[in-house]
Amino acid sequence: MYYYKNSTDTVPILLLLLFSLTITLHFQAKTVALPSSSCPKHCGDVEILYPFGIGPGCAMEGFELSCNKTKDGRSVLMFFGEIPVLNILLLNGQVRIMKHISTMYSLSSRQVDYDYWGQDLFGTPFTYSGKSNMFTVVGINTLAYITDDTYVLGCVSHSPTYNNVTAQDGLCTGVGCCRVALTRDMSNDYVFFDSRYNTTNNYTNGSNKKHTDYQGYAVIMETTAFHFKTTYLNTTTFLDENDDGRVPVILNWAVGNETCNDSMKKADSYACLSNNSMCIDSSNGHGYLCNCTKGYHGNPYLRDGCQDIDECVVNVPPPCPGHCVNTIGSFWCPNEKPASSSHSGSTVLVVGPSIGVVILVIAITCTYLIRERKKLANIKQKYFQQHGGMLLLQEIRSKQGTDFSIFTEAELIEATGKFDNKNILGRGGHRTVYKGTLKDGSLIAVKRCISMTSEQQKEFGKEMLILSQINHKNIVKLLGCCLEVEVPMLVYEFIPNGTLFHFIHGDNGCHNITLSTRLHIALESAHALAYLHSWASPPILHGDVKSSNILLDENYAAKVSDFGASILAPTDESQFVTLVQGTCGYLDPEYMQMCQLTDKSDVYSFGIVLLELLTGKKAFNLEGPDNEKSLSQRFLCALKEGRLMDIIDNCIKIDSDTGLLEEIAELARQCLEMVGEMRPAMRDVAEKLDRLSKVMQHPWEPAQHNLEEMESLLGESSVASLDMISTGNFSMKKRIVQGLLESGR
Repeated sequence: MYYYKNSTDTVPILLLLLFSLTITLHFQAKTVALPSSSCPKHCGDVEILYPFGIGPGCAMEGFELSCNKTKDGRSVLMFFGEIPVLNILLLNGQVRIMKHISTMYSLSSRQVDYDYWGQDLFGTPFTYSGKSNMFTVVGINTLAYITDDTYVLGCVSHSPTYNNVTAQDGLCTGVGCCRVALTRDMSNDYVFFDSRYNTTNNYTNGSNKKHTDYQGYAVIMETTAFHFKTTYLNTTTFLDENDDGRVPVILNWAVGNETCNDSMKKADSYACLSNNSMCIDSSNGHGYLCNCTKGYHGNPYLRDGCQDIDECVVNVPPPCPGHCVNTIGSFWCPNEKPASSSHSGSTVLVVGPSIGVVILVIAITCTYLIRERKKLANIKQKYFQQHGGMLLLQEIRSKQGTDFSIFTEAELIEATGKFDNKNILGRGGHRTVYKGTLKDGSLIAVKRCISMTSEQQKEFGKEMLILSQINHKNIVKLLGCCLEVEVPMLVYEFIPNGTLFHFIHGDNGCHNITLSTRLHIALESAHALAYLHSWASPPILHGDVKSSNILLDENYAAKVSDFGASILAPTDESQFVTLVQGTCGYLDPEYMQMCQLTDKSDVYSFGIVLLELLTGKKAFNLEGPDNEKSLSQRFLCALKEGRLMDIIDNCIKIDSDTGLLEEIAELARQCLEMVGEMRPAMRDVAEKLDRLSKVMQHPWEPAQHNLEEMESLLGESSVASLDMISTGNFSMKKRIVQGLLESGR
């Protein structure tokens, strides 16, 4: 009798043998270019592992490295020709590099300047690992954040005596140092400092003499490589003790941009060349990695790179001392000393199983499938109860008028075509939205989130019930949810005409959008936010107002959507947001500093949307000059210098009333006040936009309009005033109109 590793699971062993035979025959037909024996194997003390390589024909596309000499004569392996490589973690799909620290410092004149270091990895096989790195900020009263497309993450490092808490070595908890975990892999690491938040200039006595007064540092770095020291706060030690001001960071990498199933169909580009290798889809959804199958080790990207492991030698002590026999990919332990008949017996067991073994395999398989199905049902029930499903069902039954459904996972899988990529409507930092069709033919939008914290899970059922009761024509209707999965899925009504962002900034731009249409969209969006703030019970803070979260239906009516960052209005000042979330260009500066989301944060973000409609420009443009990256700063500067018309969209500036444009711009300015208390409430913004819309529908020329219509809109005395000055100049009429608007008529 013989004993194999994992001998209790007979079915996987037999299936593995058949699978290995199939894969072996499949791989033997592949012809993929491989590095020659002359390619360098080391640079300094770093081993170079294919698909990485130095020189022509020595690396896969995108994995080329170089070996450079330093001033002291050392050989250093370089990434992109300038970034040192510490080591390559082949089977983990990672590479450890040394990254520059970004620095904010003040000159002798106390003016703030910056040393920014970043690397754009978009279009390469590499991303900053979200699991292995953290964004770290060091300094006194230092606010820093990073952006990656529409993803923003940051934190504030307070003074060493903040709230009577003193900075301590080894503790990075917000006093002198703060750290934020990356919630996903990132392609960019653009670092930004807020110089207005920093109030210290007391950084001296360091050996690094490039700058004398350092104020703060920010960098993405390997989580386990950082240990905070209080000396970082008043010296340049943080730069001095790291090689050339660099710290370790982990990059994830993957081969190609297709899944394993798609890549295996292309013999000329499939990278898992070894006969005993297997393909693993990348965790971030793009590309794949190769690994050796169980019982083998080595480099799966090279032909014959995966070699047999001698378990009898590697394992100490051996699995069966004195009797262990190594086999290709495994080992066996006979009850007695090996005999010549043993090999023939093992061959019979593997190659020609008896009818009894076949029956046993079928029985085990059926038992396994039944057990797994029952286990899956128990898991679904566990998730359903964990997300408050029973409470939600009771509430729905008690309120017969609630138009809200609880969907099964199978229903949503069928509706979205197994979440097919061709049905993706949009992606975000934490979710993907799919288009779906129910059995009755109705269209839906399914939001599938990546993760949810335990605290969010506790409040999920309550918040779903509140959102299900929102019934406003300018808010996307929540039709239901799916609770029998690890992370609940939300089901919304389908809105056909896409986002306001694409409507303004799409291929055709906003050249065909009249001021009347823009004002109407702004008014409907403001009505929706005012409803959330003032009439929902309890009030709801959206938290991520932006043009890409405003949808347009078949009649181009505005529908506010995406409540992934929303919260119920805090009941007291102790309820703070621990992590600032939002989109670069729309974030309230006060929210960034105080870490407290309020209704005035939504007002600020809406002001940016109003500017997009008014100017036709994006809220944040990384490719523009420094003074034009932020739309809000560009607008406020133009307004201050009396150049408002320079920034207004040309296609509405020509045919529109200058006074009306100035009124809209003034409303946007009020929404963008730095202090939240000075901003108007959303209901006031909606009322002002409503009055401006009426002004646009009824131009202030009495000769062109019916007197009864004017009296109905403004009142008899107001119309009489207009009649008296019908021959006056525009500025006089503008002042009267402005007075009428301010009086609320």
